[in-house]
Amino acid sequence: MTNKHFDKAAATWDNKPRRVQLAEKISAAIAKLPLNTTMSGMEFGCGTGLVSLALAPKLKKLTALDTSQGMLDVLQEKIDEQQLDNMHCLNADIFQDAYRERYDLIICSMTLHHLEDAAGLLKRFSELLNPGGYLAVADLVTEDGSFHDPAVKGIHHDGFSTEALEKTLTAQGIINIHSDIVHTIKKETTQKEYQIFLLTGQKK
Repeated sequence: MTNKHFDKAAATWDNKPRRVQLAEKISAAIAKLPLNTTMSGMEFGCGTGLVSLALAPKLKKLTALDTSQGMLDVLQEKIDEQQLDNMHCLNADIFQDAYRERYDLIICSMTLHHLEDAAGLLKRFSELLNPGGYLAVADLVTEDGSFHDPAVKGIHHDGFSTEALEKTLTAQGIINIHSDIVHTIKKETTQKEYQIFLLTGQKK
């Protein structure tokens, strides 16, 4: 998928109940971490903020980061409507050297499979976490490639092995790693079930 695709889809993104339900499951699972209102957080690939908006009240501040301005525009409307003063949108590339903001919590929800260099992204997350900070990554468990429609572009991974991700994170100094299946999606188009994991860990 490209930014142009997401920009176009943004206005109706929340209209699919499946997306809303998935975000609720993921945000509820992340909320079990020991979050508090002294912490700063960032969601990478925040989309329309379905996860971020649920977690922002538990934090001091939350940066909602995405490269799709269309998605961020929709989220900004929600932030304005709810008069949230601890949450802001940011269109930025965290791989740029100039990006040096540090966080106590980094969230990546259903975004990792869009990045070709998933290991590189996890490394970057580790670099941007404060010592003791938490990482929460939710995505598809390895599947047969049928979850996304063949016409959809920009899918670089057919899910992930949580064991492989754990090894990658351990190598980056992430400890206390834990994974759970937080939701299962059944698609009518394929009549198959797809599991969604949440992997959490803490920087040394």
